[in-house]
Amino acid sequence: MSIHNNVLKLLGCCLETQWPTLVYEYVGHKNLFTRIRYRFESPWVLDRDDPVKSQPLPWKCRLRIAMGIANAVAYLHTAFSRPFVHRDIRSPLIILDENNVPKMVDFSLSLSIPEGQVHANDYRVVSRIGCIPPHYYLTCNFTEKDDVYHFGGFLLELLAGWTLSTKITRYNENRLLLDWVKAEYDEQRLIEIVDPELLKESVDQQQFLTFANLALSCLSERREDRPTITDVAKQLRQIYDQCLTPP
Repeated sequence: MSIHNNVLKLLGCCLETQWPTLVYEYVGHKNLFTRIRYRFESPWVLDRDDPVKSQPLPWKCRLRIAMGIANAVAYLHTAFSRPFVHRDIRSPLIILDENNVPKMVDFSLSLSIPEGQVHANDYRVVSRIGCIPPHYYLTCNFTEKDDVYHFGGFLLELLAGWTLSTKITRYNENRLLLDWVKAEYDEQRLIEIVDPELLKESVDQQQFLTFANLALSCLSERREDRPTITDVAKQLRQIYDQCLTPP
């Protein structure tokens, strides 16, 4: 799995110690979770030696990150005889290298779908505050479409500049990010969820709305209503191409 450019490369392992040891490529920059939290991190958490890493990520960069992770997940779903489901796509498990190329890490919860079946069963708890696929509560089984659900939550983190587990105060109410986004969608105020730093850029706001609607389609309650991750990657590419087209 680590031959993909957006998956942290496994260099080797040692099985002769008490606990198996894995050796990965070194990526010295921060994880995406820290970069998203730039607005309210304590100074000691931010990188004083490199102010760039403490600045908000620009829109094009966020789109490239989204495309990279979408391509990595599509690789897991389609490149093997039995699809792999990651089950834990979230910003703390995505590392950015010096060029802000995203790398997926931690496959401890991932599993492959058995041959001849459409889902895999697993009763291990998935720690995803604010973004657990509804069907999982009832069946404890996973399909590729549940990775898509997690990916939708990840897209909202990129767009809003908040993490899924953060309680956000709006209109005298405290809500998790996903609940807030759904409320703004119902009121036709999706633009309200966009990171204010992104709104300062010279970007057609329709791109933000298209991105938000794509995230919400990934977060559809019914699996069959969610797009495939391959379709998501294509739509992200279309949004990115619009960024490259002069107005």
